Amino acid sequence: MLTAATAQDVADAYGLGGSATLTGPVARGQLGQVWRLDTEAGTHAVKEWFATPDLATMSRDADLVAAARAEGVVTPRIVHTPTGAVATTVADTAIRVFEWVDLRGPMRGLDPAAVGATLAALHRAGPPTDEPVDNWFATGLGEQRWRELHQRVVDERAPFAGHLGALVDELVAVESVIEPHESTIVCHRDLWADNVLATEDGRVCVVDFENLGPADPSQELAMVLFEFGDDDPSRARLIHTAYRDAGGPGRVTRRGHFTMLVAEQAHIGQLACSRWVGASSESDRERLATWFLEIPDDPVTLPRIDRVLAAVT
Repeated sequence: MLTAATAQDVADAYGLGGSATLTGPVARGQLGQVWRLDTEAGTHAVKEWFATPDLATMSRDADLVAAARAEGVVTPRIVHTPTGAVATTVADTAIRVFEWVDLRGPMRGLDPAAVGATLAALHRAGPPTDEPVDNWFATGLGEQRWRELHQRVVDERAPFAGHLGALVDELVAVESVIEPHESTIVCHRDLWADNVLATEDGRVCVVDFENLGPADPSQELAMVLFEFGDDDPSRARLIHTAYRDAGGPGRVTRRGHFTMLVAEQAHIGQLACSRWVGASSESDRERLATWFLEIPDDPVTLPRIDRVLAAVT
């Protein structure tokens, strides 16, 4: 793992000069965390993974990031090593380095017009693709697996077992919307509020393109309408209108366009529960319980989908 003492090693790996200091972590996700690196070359963000990913695939987001920046999307520039790599290993830890951007914390109440215009620019940047859509974004769990998952956390006395039990019927019902993705392009696919953030000067900034891949732009639009509409039909309408006016190719016209949102809810719930059961420390269990509870705190349900649809159709 990185520490303050590895600052110069990180700077050397990317040719960023001396007088290096590493501060943080300043942000943490489920798979990794971010540090602030200050050197003679300026300030950069260093992303560190908890488990080493396939470094050979880490550059696959570079083209979409460059295309998005060309379309006007605010997103940090990727920093390469002197040999041209985007990722390397320091202190037995996989890392990447990005341009530093001063960002505010996650907030779903971002300017809806700016959110819509930003998503349209992302979709203008994403090329068409014939690659298959991953199950994470395309399938649910089904009734049997949801009920088995609930029984598993009951048996393990998970503190959130009651929350899951109270929601199972709605989680099963909402999977009735699932349909295949159409007209797929390369999409970001992780546009939750912790990856779409306000800069200190108020612009909308998109980070973490590493889950990019094929998706229907209409389905990603539906996800953004839910997340940043924040159950307010007027906000959803403003996002949709700004997206359309900025040339975004997607349109949300039916329940099936919420497939990606519903699928992600299912797989996040399954992963949080299974990892909680397998966790060996109380701190990990607390973190995973908090992650799971984001679902009952803000569930994707048929009535909520229908409210968004009514606002934009």
